[in-house]
Amino acid sequence: MIVRNDSPYKTLDDLIAAAKEKPGSVTVSGSGTQSANDIANRRFESLADVKTTYIPFKGTGAAVTALLGGQVQAEWGYTTTAANHKDKVRMLAVSADNRHPLFPDVPTFKELGYDMTGGAYRGMAVPKDTPDDVTQKLSGIFQQINQNREFRQKMQDLGFVLIDVPYLKMADFMAQRRAEYEKVARGMGIIE
Repeated sequence: MIVRNDSPYKTLDDLIAAAKEKPGSVTVSGSGTQSANDIANRRFESLADVKTTYIPFKGTGAAVTALLGGQVQAEWGYTTTAANHKDKVRMLAVSADNRHPLFPDVPTFKELGYDMTGGAYRGMAVPKDTPDDVTQKLSGIFQQINQNREFRQKMQDLGFVLIDVPYLKMADFMAQRRAEYEKVARGMGIIE
């Protein structure tokens, strides 16, 4: 959750208090309807027992522009957004398992009592008929890249949160993400 530096919301609790005092009064931008940002907002509303006004934009760039231009009060953004605009914005909470090294003073949602982790996951895919040994070898190569100290530092400096999910654990990882998203998607009426 990102706000402008001049925002009256200094903490996530401040934003929640405003949303509870006047439901729908807090405007939040995100990248699209039924997107990861929209789902994050719905999850947050449910966990914090608040109602915000989510305003979808055509992508992250437009959502950030709306925040910076004062058209919205907060944004469901990414740590990379905060890193790119650190002189203009501040994060109220990060939805990672741990605090981000670039933002050591920003608590995680979990620290604040909201069981919320997630983000824009990136990964590699191969055709379905790729032999297991080839897939596992590629997974090992990507894991080596992710463990490279210089690579990790560059990614951290850009604001990325790196996680490494080996091929043999991917099915479980995806099943957990699916369960989280399906629950919210059902509540949103996206799926039955």
